[in-house]
Amino acid sequence: MNTLAAIKHKNFIDVDGGYGFDQTALREKWSAYRADRACGIATLANLIAYKEKKRAFDKNDALRFMSEILLAAPPRPWGIAAGGILVRAMGRMGRKYRAEFLKRRATDEEIKAFLLRALNADRPVALLNTNHPNKSFRYHWVTITEMVEEDGELYVRFSSWGRRYKMRFEELFVRGMMYRSMFFIK
Repeated sequence: MNTLAAIKHKNFIDVDGGYGFDQTALREKWSAYRADRACGIATLANLIAYKEKKRAFDKNDALRFMSEILLAAPPRPWGIAAGGILVRAMGRMGRKYRAEFLKRRATDEEIKAFLLRALNADRPVALLNTNHPNKSFRYHWVTITEMVEEDGELYVRFSSWGRRYKMRFEELFVRGMMYRSMFFIK
């Protein structure tokens, strides 16, 4: 295995033993309806916490932090459908971080270059895919933390639902997406 680019802290953000924030925790305070549409909330929590060097949260602190974000960007019936909504939420929260977006119709090479630049700068990347063939990742935000090469294949590691996943690049970045949003905060 050859790591091509990765965030510096391999454990990313420990939320009660998990790998990043889990939107289902919001069910304790908010409706299942809101929690089910809050993957963008969890992703933004990952980006902000990592930027602010907050590497560990217990369940209650994680819930408070995601609730603060949810109030700044309440999920709509379709969830959080654009990265700009999350960036504006940071401003409402008093966090004036800038974001860098990948252009909408990027080629595989442009996606790879964007990920390499962000991860090598120690910036996790937010990704929204829309019509992904895997139902678990359809209309779903994830937080990319690493790119590796293994047996001649390119893989991407990411946080989703408070767990760590690894997927082939071609499988995560399926051609023909109706819409994709990718950004990182500076």
